[in-house]
Amino acid sequence: MEPASPSLRSSLLECADLRRRHRLGRWAAIGLMALGGVTLFLSLLWGLAQNRLSDPTAEGLPPSLAGLALRSAGYGAEAVAEVTRLHRKEFPLTTGAVGYYGPQDEVTVWVAGTLSGLLARAMLNQMQESIAEGGSPFTLVGVKVIDGRSTYELTGMGQVHYYFQSGARLVWIAAVPEVAGAALREALAFYP
Repeated sequence: MEPASPSLRSSLLECADLRRRHRLGRWAAIGLMALGGVTLFLSLLWGLAQNRLSDPTAEGLPPSLAGLALRSAGYGAEAVAEVTRLHRKEFPLTTGAVGYYGPQDEVTVWVAGTLSGLLARAMLNQMQESIAEGGSPFTLVGVKVIDGRSTYELTGMGQVHYYFQSGARLVWIAAVPEVAGAALREALAFYP
């Protein structure tokens, strides 16, 4: 077999280089299309999240707790505004409700929904740290694990307080001591 001539060898190398560049160009085009698709998806997701954050919807409330009927309630943006006022800070909340139970508001429940369970967990951890730092009217009594869920018990302002996570929502209960345990059990059942 005769060795390839220099011009043939040069043509073969140019052809191989052209094929390699063609493959790289094809992968670059596929990569750019994938990047564009991901960017479009994230933009749509961001837009939906902004829409949900700008107009919070209603969260459900139990019709009664500890034998006390729901006397009055606020839902959606009104409830989110109440949570913001109490904490003096904005949270990325998508749903909300606040309910007052009994003739003397013996039980109050605040429910705030977030975009995800991970965000709810981060907010719960932030609440935990803030209360542990002190300077709030609440004293941590302890943490109970009930049905696999951590439930934080506090005292303050003449009431027993509980807070816990339920999926993508956080629930806070304030109750007079006489009905606090029953209100917690019923709230845990309502917000699994």
